[in-house]
Amino acid sequence: MSRSLKDGRRPSPGLFRTIVIICAGVVSNVAAAASLPEDMSTMLEQEGLAGAVWATVDHGQITTDAAGYANMADRTPMESGARVHVGSVAKSLIATGILHLASKGRIDLDAPIAGYMPGLPIHNPWASQSRVTVRHLLDHTSGFDDARLWQMFSTDISPDTPLLQAFKRSPQVLTARVRPGTRFSYSNSGYALLGLLIETITGDRYENYLDTHLLRPLGMTSSTFHFTTQLGATADMALAWGHVDGGKPVAAQPVMLRPAGQFTTTAADMARYATFLISDGTGLMSEGTGGGEMIIAPGLMAARGVPHTTEARWNGLMAGYGLGMSTYDRFGAVGKCHSGNILGFASMLCVYPAEQKAFFVSLNTDSETADYSRLYARVAAALDLMAPAIPDSDLPIASAKNWEGYHILAPSRFDSFRLLDVMFNYQRLNWNSGKLVMTPANGKPRSLRPIGERLLSADDRNLASHVLMLSEDDKPLISDGFRTYEKVNPALIFGLWASAMLCAGGMAWLLACGSVAFMKHGANAIRRTEGMAFIGIASLLVPTPLFLAQPLMALGDMTVASMTLAAASVLLPVSMLAAHTKVIQTKNRSRMETFHGLATIAVFQFCLILWYWDLMPLTLWR
Repeated sequence: MSRSLKDGRRPSPGLFRTIVIICAGVVSNVAAAASLPEDMSTMLEQEGLAGAVWATVDHGQITTDAAGYANMADRTPMESGARVHVGSVAKSLIATGILHLASKGRIDLDAPIAGYMPGLPIHNPWASQSRVTVRHLLDHTSGFDDARLWQMFSTDISPDTPLLQAFKRSPQVLTARVRPGTRFSYSNSGYALLGLLIETITGDRYENYLDTHLLRPLGMTSSTFHFTTQLGATADMALAWGHVDGGKPVAAQPVMLRPAGQFTTTAADMARYATFLISDGTGLMSEGTGGGEMIIAPGLMAARGVPHTTEARWNGLMAGYGLGMSTYDRFGAVGKCHSGNILGFASMLCVYPAEQKAFFVSLNTDSETADYSRLYARVAAALDLMAPAIPDSDLPIASAKNWEGYHILAPSRFDSFRLLDVMFNYQRLNWNSGKLVMTPANGKPRSLRPIGERLLSADDRNLASHVLMLSEDDKPLISDGFRTYEKVNPALIFGLWASAMLCAGGMAWLLACGSVAFMKHGANAIRRTEGMAFIGIASLLVPTPLFLAQPLMALGDMTVASMTLAAASVLLPVSMLAAHTKVIQTKNRSRMETFHGLATIAVFQFCLILWYWDLMPLTLWR
């Protein structure tokens, strides 16, 4: 007989099942955590990554670990206490510094940024109705461009380059391309401005101020906003080496927009930061000799990861970015997260305040092919996160057919290359069996199920992942909170592709005929139509060895290579005009001459397209 309870009743079968389920869950979680280092090592090898450090937070208990190599060249093992770069995860900490100043009354989040820095060259067509505010910079809704090549790749950059210099060379970088506050568009430039704002308000370098007034109170004693590298007289011996594909170690380089991605830390320090993010922003330790207590208003802490002013938010989509964090529906749970990439490193930070759990991962490889999400998901699995309820999926959407067709990014993240986004990053939308199918120009189709109103959810998401909207001028839009696509006439996309293919065909013809002409006539071929055109096209190849001979970090500088490329991009249409003029002036021209003339037109028309999209002349230093 089984033993009865104290009141004489026997335990119910349901109670036993509950106990068994709980115990099984505990055993499963322990097993998952125990196998984590082994699993991470296996996945690092499978993905061709050097090493990883990670931390988990579970109701105040912090665990850190590591796998792989800190330096693949000499097989130095990665230690859990190794220092790492985190890239854009730094934005979350920059935002925390801004919120600290806002909580102390020193910054008004809804005040125009120009009021703090009147000399900024901001160009905002909507300035009379919507000025760019501090909140817009925090939320990536300013409408500003992400970055220019010269802001990311330049040998003129040092760790002490004044932040204002990032906006002096080309004032157009601070041009609002959409109404401020309405659409998310990731902007490293915007976060560089926030670093400059901290310096303006405090009178100190943002690195000094945040190291003292943010990191020290949080107990992040192994972290710094100051630049650290693996080489030179000030080399940090505890800093893991970054790597690129193939396992080649690369040293850290200073960046012009450094507040957007310059931060060195450890897994343990990021766990302390995650513990703070789980809190309500109060009750932190003393600021040391300053004797103060760092407080962030609880309302601001709760608002992190929540979009505030975007069209997507006001149409019911909660996914998005707010005050330095994203609402992130991944790994079977919904958290507040921030990812990051910088030369040699990739990182992910996620917190789950309701469950009092968090994780951080940093991988010291900057790979174009690796699936980082596998490793992030494995660390998240060790926390046994709770999945939210999945909404019903059988609710119709009124007028849904209006959104079928071709959509392009509005705005593009990198304004300089928006033509490439139109041609290569468009989405085709169509309804199929009650679902909206998004088919990218490159990639697999994605099905979105309706969940009420104009909200939809992807098959691998728990909550609404997309929303259908109308713009101010009634154009159909679709947004996932991070990218907004606008419906366009497909003639725009197909026309650009037709233009590019005509150009490619014309260039191939002129290169082939020009090669034959030079073999037959030698230097005299330059007087012939195909010879003139050949010179213009072949000149585009001249900068290649010059670029290969210069450092990667000089890509955005005015170098011999970049000036040669700019000259070649001017010579191309000029040579086409000269060759076509010769065709026109030739009497009794042959059929071949006519073909040459048509080929020059085919090339020249695409040059006009490039000029219209501000890609010709191709000046990388602008």
